[in-house]
Parts: sequence; C-alpha cells; structure tokens
Amino acid sequence: LTDSRTLAAIIDSPFLDVNERVDALYLSTLSRMPSDAERARCVDYIQSGGSDGDAKAAVADLFWALLNSSEFLLNH
Repeated sequence: LTDSRTLAAIIDSPFLDVNERVDALYLSTLSRMPSDAERARCVDYIQSGGSDGDAKAAVADLFWALLNSSEFLLNH
C-alpha cells in the first residue's frame, strides 16, 4: 500500500464511499467507469473485506487485479 500514491489516495480519502472508491479505481486504471455489474461485484468484495477480512486490503487487491487485467494491458 505504501508504494502507490494513487492507491493510498483512494484508500485514505475520507470523502469517498465504497462506490466512489470503486469508480476511482476504474478511472485510475482503465480510464472508464465500471459497469453496474462490475461495481456491484467490487462493492461486495470490499464490504466483505476480501480474502483477509480487511476492507483496505480488499481495495488494494482490486487495484492490483485491474492493473493485471487484459483490458489494462491492451490499453496501456
């Protein structure tokens, strides 16, 4: 978490709710808004705390998953 300023800003922003965090993740990585289905899956993942039960870690997991997606690789 400490190596990415973008990720830290998204995680630590007190004015962003979980939906807005997902939007920020998509905009910062894929330069687009998530679809309704993508947003719903991501929000559920973050609210459940991901695999570790930690919402901040779940946001980081999603960030790295988006960076490793074929969509990111083909667009960047």
